[in-house]
Amino acid sequence: MFETIVWASDGSAHSNLCLPYVRDLGERYASSMIIVHVIEELAVGALRGPEVHAYEDRTVAKLKAQTLALRRRGIPASLHVIRGATGHCARHVADVADSIDADLMICGSRGRAPASGALLGSFSLRLLAASPCPVLVVVDGSSPRPRVGEPVTGSATPA
Repeated sequence: MFETIVWASDGSAHSNLCLPYVRDLGERYASSMIIVHVIEELAVGALRGPEVHAYEDRTVAKLKAQTLALRRRGIPASLHVIRGATGHCARHVADVADSIDADLMICGSRGRAPASGALLGSFSLRLLAASPCPVLVVVDGSSPRPRVGEPVTGSATPA
């Protein structure tokens, strides 16, 4: 069912929530895993210093270790790093998925409300819009979420 799966990861805790799903699907369906990490070209000169490169080097090293751990479990896995990308990262991940005819993409989410996601630029929403295949979005279940019909802020008592 899922021969080729793309895992969009920025190395964050939210991305790491996907790892159990990646392992389970890889083992269950004998899927090939392609981990895609996008390093954006930063336009602001002050943010281009050595600390940014050191952070990305640590992130790529972490993703290489996760790739190796998947291989040790018998899951064919590879890491695809896109450096100096411009535009939104989701478009680059979707392009990779399209070029390899992926059956599924997986990404993490911070679990923001739709309004704040629209204002702040939700990666998962953009990936859904650009995707050539189904997308599994893994949310952090530890933060409380409003239920349908419950007010997001303020009192539950009408004014």
